[in-house]
Amino acid sequence: ETYALIRTGSYPAMTLLHFINCVGLASAPYLITYRFSGLSEYSAFWRCIKAGAAYIVTQIIKMLVLASFFPMTEEENATALIECAKCSVDLIDLLGLYIVLNKILGKGEMKVLVVAVGWGSAELLATKLLPLWFGARGVEFEWKYIQSSLDSNISLLYLLSTCGLLWLLTRNDFNKAYLPYVLTLLVAICYRPLFFNLARSLVSVWVLLAVKAILGVLVGVLTLQLCQALAV
Repeated sequence: ETYALIRTGSYPAMTLLHFINCVGLASAPYLITYRFSGLSEYSAFWRCIKAGAAYIVTQIIKMLVLASFFPMTEEENATALIECAKCSVDLIDLLGLYIVLNKILGKGEMKVLVVAVGWGSAELLATKLLPLWFGARGVEFEWKYIQSSLDSNISLLYLLSTCGLLWLLTRNDFNKAYLPYVLTLLVAICYRPLFFNLARSLVSVWVLLAVKAILGVLVGVLTLQLCQALAV
């Protein structure tokens, strides 16, 4: 069947359509957030670009840290402690986001959206779109690229929550009584890949995506509650 598609010329069209569908599914939430959150009217495009550039610089620093302190090994019996230590490097992301939130000018909610959309778009381009370009145009249809696109949508939920929590820490009127709750949520978000990697061998990919989405919504609701409590 694949050979017949190639001979009739419909194979390239089908693979290209699959690629476009995956890209649209992955990038739609970012475009919708930018368009309907008021960022487009706020002239925030270049601020989003700056946030994306900050993401690239942060990832370079993370790669240097990983290469220096956690060199690649072919052993498969890596301990959970080592994996947890590697996840700790993601704390650099929190530092990068915190710095960007302090540097970018604007109202609080707009700063959160600008950093989340800019940072998330750069992450989408680096970790999702390039693999889709080389993989989604393959010979056979594979659900993993649809799943990867959905995963990028869920990542935006966590990123918005992370930016919102970090923004709370940048406020001068931040109530220190809420600090344990904010830090707990930030640590949980930072170490979530470790939990999901452990759960990957226990449940299917679709179930894992559903769990990620539910937890993402829960974290988002808790973040909104903290923001509202501070605003009162």
